[in-house]
Amino acid sequence: MSSPSRFERIQHTVLTKAVSLVMAPPNERREFHQFPMTVDRVVDLAPNLRRITFHAPGFHTFGLTGPDEYFGLLIPPRHGAALAMPDADRLNVRQAIRGISPDERPELRWYTVRALRADVGEIDVDFVLHGDTGPASRWAGAALPGAVAGFRAGTSTYRPRTGAGLRLLAADETALPALSSILESLPHDDVDVRAFVELPAADYRQPVDSPIPVTWLYRGSDAPGSRLLDAVRDIPLDGLGYAWACGESALATGLRRHLVKERGVDRRRIMFSGYWRLGRSRE
Repeated sequence: MSSPSRFERIQHTVLTKAVSLVMAPPNERREFHQFPMTVDRVVDLAPNLRRITFHAPGFHTFGLTGPDEYFGLLIPPRHGAALAMPDADRLNVRQAIRGISPDERPELRWYTVRALRADVGEIDVDFVLHGDTGPASRWAGAALPGAVAGFRAGTSTYRPRTGAGLRLLAADETALPALSSILESLPHDDVDVRAFVELPAADYRQPVDSPIPVTWLYRGSDAPGSRLLDAVRDIPLDGLGYAWACGESALATGLRRHLVKERGVDRRRIMFSGYWRLGRSRE
């Protein structure tokens, strides 16, 4: 568990306040746990989706800040290399990683905690596989029980204001685990949610353990976000109090632009995050 310096905490506070001026703020985490974890089980949920269960004693005392909790996955730089962990006292994990020699420096990518079982010290993480196009997909595609990776706590982003009313949730295949966790955390009789998921094809679809309806969209060879934005344009959103849009960068920013400029939604009520960008590594 890290103990950041006072200067880094001030920097973090200033950045958090600046973010809250232009978008809905995420949840806050005060303690940033960091520790190695071991692959316990690997299950292929679909041809392009793999669930990896990690085990670590640190998960016994780890707590979620919200349903779409994300964390930093630290990956050894090459197959068979030992995992070098960054300085746990640094609040900025990217800066801490840069302090490690290049031949030992781990890769850092961010993923959703799909499930936490603190009683047995486990988490489930779902990986969208794209072959060797990026370090996380390459690592997850070859991962076997016993493999070691690092865990660096992040936070969660789903944080509607009390009494927000109508909420719009939008995701692609990479943000589907987070959206699924959000929906599964909501009351079964919640009628103020509109959920949309845009996928490349139907075989990316996964069951969501929630009666809240999801509109499934399939883009095929179309640009990411195109089908989703067309669908949202066609529905009334009177009284929209909060929106959560995550996935490919054009999807997230395009939906935010539509809501702000065409629907008049206050940008401070919209949480958006580009998990990946078309033409670049999808980690």
